[in-house]
Amino acid sequence: MRVLRAAMAVTVGAAILVLGVLFVNYVVLSTPKARAYRDLDPSVPECRDGLAQGWTVLAETGRRRLVGASMVDDGGWADASNDENAAIASDPRWRTRFRCALQRHIVTSERPDGKPLDYTLGFLEFQEDGEPYALVSRSGGSDVANTSAMLRHAMESQMRASGAAASGVRPVITQLDALRQHLSTGTNYVLVFVHGWRHDARIGDGNIADLRLYAAHAARFLQQRCSTNPRACDTKVTAIYVGWRGARVDERGLRDLFGDAVGGFFGQVSAAATLFDRKPVSEAIAPAAISALRSIESVLAAPRPDGGERDNRLIVAGHSLGGNMLATGLKDDVLKAVRRHRFGETLPPVLGNLVVLINPAAEASKWTAIQRAVWERIALHADEHTPAAEVARDAGYFPPEQRPVLVSVTAALAFPAGGLRPGDCAWIGLDVDDGFLAARQRIRQRLAGTDAMFSSGVDYDWATHDLFPTFKLDFRPAAGYLDRAAARFEGRRPRGMSCAPPKAAGALDALLTLPLRALATVAETFPFQVSQREESHTIGNLDPSRPAAGVLADAQPSAAPFGTTHELLGLRDAGAEGHHPYATLADAAIDCPRSDRWLTRGRARRKELSGLFWDSEDLAPAESADPKLGRPAARFVHGLNLTGIAPITLANDPFWNMRAFDNALSRHDGYRLSSFICAMNQLVMDDITENVPRMIDRMAAPGRQGAGMGP
Repeated sequence: MRVLRAAMAVTVGAAILVLGVLFVNYVVLSTPKARAYRDLDPSVPECRDGLAQGWTVLAETGRRRLVGASMVDDGGWADASNDENAAIASDPRWRTRFRCALQRHIVTSERPDGKPLDYTLGFLEFQEDGEPYALVSRSGGSDVANTSAMLRHAMESQMRASGAAASGVRPVITQLDALRQHLSTGTNYVLVFVHGWRHDARIGDGNIADLRLYAAHAARFLQQRCSTNPRACDTKVTAIYVGWRGARVDERGLRDLFGDAVGGFFGQVSAAATLFDRKPVSEAIAPAAISALRSIESVLAAPRPDGGERDNRLIVAGHSLGGNMLATGLKDDVLKAVRRHRFGETLPPVLGNLVVLINPAAEASKWTAIQRAVWERIALHADEHTPAAEVARDAGYFPPEQRPVLVSVTAALAFPAGGLRPGDCAWIGLDVDDGFLAARQRIRQRLAGTDAMFSSGVDYDWATHDLFPTFKLDFRPAAGYLDRAAARFEGRRPRGMSCAPPKAAGALDALLTLPLRALATVAETFPFQVSQREESHTIGNLDPSRPAAGVLADAQPSAAPFGTTHELLGLRDAGAEGHHPYATLADAAIDCPRSDRWLTRGRARRKELSGLFWDSEDLAPAESADPKLGRPAARFVHGLNLTGIAPITLANDPFWNMRAFDNALSRHDGYRLSSFICAMNQLVMDDITENVPRMIDRMAAPGRQGAGMGP
């Protein structure tokens, strides 16, 4: 009886604890459910004056803050020169100004001959049901009826032209309307950023600062191209922040109340439980967000009044659950595009010029469904049922001038993909000339780099590699994390990730790590957990299965050719490239030259392999000494070279699922290196295959008629 009472007491106590946590999370610490943070009409004097003159306050305030400021935050990098709250502290009027739905920012130069960087920042915010927000015309209220005179006039003129009655019309103007009006003229380079979990559009949000950093970089890159591309001189940069309620818990409020240490800890604990309900919200908003972006796309595709072409370009990026939003909203469009694709023709982009998913917190099945649609239409490897001639023919399914249309990039854990087998280390240690001597040497060099990473700590994306599967009830990645933690404490290398001689743990170390290793065993063997990796692993953390036969240097076809397809490596050792603070970007030593034709030349270099295993650092010789024929700022490699796995996609495939090393992309939010920003923009900004699809042509592609709506 006592045991029963004790069990009941424990059960009741646990239930009260769970309910208490839920109450605190969803009531006490909850962020507002339906609130726009950047909804001030562009016609309001504060916004209108800012658009006319430009704001330099962030750069000017930021340069003062850089003196003696700490640039390290939670093991990563924090930009002390890009903080809206610091500007508000210097002048409270900025609290109102930063609410403007359209803002123009300027990063000034400190050199007498320096050129400032100029860009526009706009916002698209959505409620949890996908409903957009109306603009307000008073900084202290929500007057929806008193709308922008400029936009109101434009709408009434359009209605009169179509014969509709315009008298008494009081249209509700949204952030989308303001952006469409802004982008309807001139030549525009547009960057869209969809934020993820634990973020929103509040003043001071770090992801908005990240987008400003990207926009200033893009303005700097266009400046550099002005001497070789006259159109770049007239191109204006616009950055669009897609905001939604990704932050369910007010972590900032906790830090303000209890300090960074205590408030930050409890904020992270409280926010951890919200992944369950934030992910479905990101998917619910996806249709509205995609339709809004297609509306912007249609404005950019429209010709000038004289019928001339506008050289507008649009790159759309989504981070974390923002990547999940894009992957969800575009999946059906991409599948239809693949099914309608005609052999030998270029596949047009699915949205703008390029979509980039950065550390996407999305099920791998959202990507493998696209891979299967392509896989079903081509012969990828010769066997007794598939002649080599058929494989050679299908290599042209996408032409050599095909550009990427959908790219996913994830901070990977280690080399090689899939890990090391016990026999691999013995083969790597051989010193015989069996045709693989050079390959073994390269593998040794790569493993030495991996060992160094484990010694200093691997900056991989823990959130999508370990945490996401745990929430999907797959505890095997978490078991690997616990095993690596025990290995580091004991001073040994993790299983399957190093060929370094095993180090026996001391008796005390083994005793101290026993709970970790026991918990890892329980997590790895826990019954009834999800076993389908495509549903529990994220897009960038699903590697193709390695064949049973062969060695690392012998690429064999995988029996499950779905998952990651490319690798992205930095051109410097991890930590060697310093970050460039926002306020210094006008003068910083950043080099992002044009990189025309590099992809075509890389594929041509591997002509004997139908372009497979192309490498951006190994290009075919240029026909002329053209200064525009450069290389990308990071190293792109097709296939998972030296892993024992043959490429699972054609060399010209437009869908790149890249495993990134931490000297290119690190951690969950370590996407701020100038080289990474440059490399992603070069894919759109430059003519990497001598075939830049004009947006107006793409809109007219089969299945894409109708003002930019999906196929």
